Amino acid sequence: MANTLTELITDADFDLRWFDLGRRVRPVSRKAAQAFEDGASPWPHPYLRQAWCGLLLTPRRTEIENGPTEPAVWFLRLPLDEQGKLLLPIRDRFLRALHQALHPANEAASNGQAPAKALQQALENSGLMFTPATDKRAVFHAQAAKLLGHPPSNHYPAAKAYAKDPAAFPWEQLALQGLADLAVRWDKEQENLAANLTRFAAPALISLSQGFESEAIEHQLVEPLIARARQSLESDTPDFALVIAVIRGISHSPATRMRQQFLSWILQQNPAGAATQPEVLAAIGSRCNEDLSQAVLAKSWLERLSASQPQETFNLLLSDLLFLPQLRNVLLGVLRDPQRQESVALSFGRFLQSGT
Repeated sequence: MANTLTELITDADFDLRWFDLGRRVRPVSRKAAQAFEDGASPWPHPYLRQAWCGLLLTPRRTEIENGPTEPAVWFLRLPLDEQGKLLLPIRDRFLRALHQALHPANEAASNGQAPAKALQQALENSGLMFTPATDKRAVFHAQAAKLLGHPPSNHYPAAKAYAKDPAAFPWEQLALQGLADLAVRWDKEQENLAANLTRFAAPALISLSQGFESEAIEHQLVEPLIARARQSLESDTPDFALVIAVIRGISHSPATRMRQQFLSWILQQNPAGAATQPEVLAAIGSRCNEDLSQAVLAKSWLERLSASQPQETFNLLLSDLLFLPQLRNVLLGVLRDPQRQESVALSFGRFLQSGT
């Protein structure tokens, strides 16, 4: 029997590519996936103490001649131990189920199923399957198509036309998949996007920004996105859904200073009460987690979180971030600071008592 999922799927004549779908959608190298499967290394991007995996199974060329060429897609949520490593008993139980599906004790037990169908059935029975959010699924398919050298979806031309001139194309006709394709191919459309993002209809901008969160967009796009969010927060009718989408959209950009200044403004100035909105604080904690390695930002975030949110929310977000080695010491330094805000002290004390 195969020792790893990669080995088993390879033996079934499929090539396997791993993706992470936790905080954002991103490929995971074969080396990192192999070390994780072997139990030697933690999952590189844990989220809520689990590995949210997207597996792209591509039929090998020998299969293409006799069957469909479309890749199979699995979404697996794998529990992690305290070190962020794969729980090996769960891995072994899953492998046994897959092996049994592919190699039944007798031919009748297979029901004549092809390997892909047998694997899919074993997956559905495993209890490890999850359904990604619609926007993440769209980005996954956009990234997968690009990685495999496939063309974008049929919805992409409409998204490109809208980016070129938002006034000339009705945003209601845009499909989420087309905007995800546009987000993944932002570098080819950067000039049009930089010029026109401030003119996008809010629903289109929100969907596009949800795609941007998985991309390292340049400052030329971060600047108009922030400008749009600030404009909304300074208006009489702030659109928090748009602000949250912008926070997510700029979270992976190398324009670190620009993003951190924007986050500081929200947390310290609290425009339109944004810093007390649970989804705003969750977006900063879950998507901009690397920025919280800055103690000043971490302090502002923890103060707003503890003063405005229920203990359950505080516990959930804090336990997720303390699981990340690069953040743990910074956050604990703020939480244990004798000069900490009273709400931080109380919430942290309850957190410790809860044993989260």
